Amino acid sequence: MGTPANMHISSDKDVITCQIYIAAQPERVFRALVEPEEVLRWWGQPGVYLCTEFVADLRPGGSWRSSGIGPDGGPFEVVGQYMEVEPPCLLVHSWIASWTGNARTTVRWELEPKDDGTLLRLAHSGLAAYPGIGDSYRGWPRMLGWIQALLERGETVDFRKAS
Repeated sequence: MGTPANMHISSDKDVITCQIYIAAQPERVFRALVEPEEVLRWWGQPGVYLCTEFVADLRPGGSWRSSGIGPDGGPFEVVGQYMEVEPPCLLVHSWIASWTGNARTTVRWELEPKDDGTLLRLAHSGLAAYPGIGDSYRGWPRMLGWIQALLERGETVDFRKAS
């Protein structure tokens, strides 16, 4: 799956930003970002990253964790803490991925009602403090495409062929 046609992507040394329109209401998009059973339906593709467990304590100060199988077939884990939780329009959390050591960055999700759907804006910031890790986060467009595929077409990880 390539980058969806309706996605805007930009980056600099400190932040990667992506924007995509999803034909689903903000409440539905927000649920897909935070409810464990929903996350497991869209986060992954065999041979890329496949999330097999997601847990979340959805409140400011609450922690979250995602784990699964990485592109090399070994385990991966991403953990963080929620900083801002304002359903269905804002979610901000820290991001610490096993493949980057102790690099603590921040992911901000903004959901804006637009037409009959949602304009989803993602900003992953704090990358400048950890030279070299920015390239490991170039997969955000793919991930946003996965959530869009679930919400617009019902496509789950089970539909995706190994990469």
